[in-house]
Amino acid sequence: MTAIDTPINSTESGRRLFLACWPEQSLQETLYSLARRLQRKYGGRKIARQNIHLTLLFLGKVYQHKEQQLRDRLRLLDAREFELELDKVCSFSGRWKINWVGPSIQPESMKSLYSALRRISSELGFDAADKPFRPHVTLLRKSHAAALEEIKPLSWKVDSYYLIESVQTGAGVKYRIVEEFELADEKKESQF
Repeated sequence: MTAIDTPINSTESGRRLFLACWPEQSLQETLYSLARRLQRKYGGRKIARQNIHLTLLFLGKVYQHKEQQLRDRLRLLDAREFELELDKVCSFSGRWKINWVGPSIQPESMKSLYSALRRISSELGFDAADKPFRPHVTLLRKSHAAALEEIKPLSWKVDSYYLIESVQTGAGVKYRIVEEFELADEKKESQF
């Protein structure tokens, strides 16, 4: 995966972490092109190409011992891969005025993965916001207008998810892979 930094090991006492699906480079490029088109239409600031992702769960500042417990639990999680169809552009109003792309329909395997991640994070004492999950890929921040349009569906085979560290740098936010977690291939498993 070249879109973000390679896996790291940190001895810091705590770091800002989240769980996310990361598109392969060709889909990331397509999404970035869509962000440029939306920026021309709605204004705002587009997300850097290398930062385009779908957040599953934001964990906040996580200390080393809790991070290890989390990683141990995630390694044991039996979750299935899924196909995501990104087919609509929408907006979140409020402070950030975000324009995003997402699926009209959430695959059952994605719902199951999210539920399992919420359960694990709750059991480990993470304070994840208790609001409905709306899978989306942020493309613009501080847009000048709300967006609502259908687009030609973009297919995304999600076969893994990542624990990501968010690092604030002088040049903006940088994301680093902490660990990749592969999702089971249902086709291979159903053959046995």
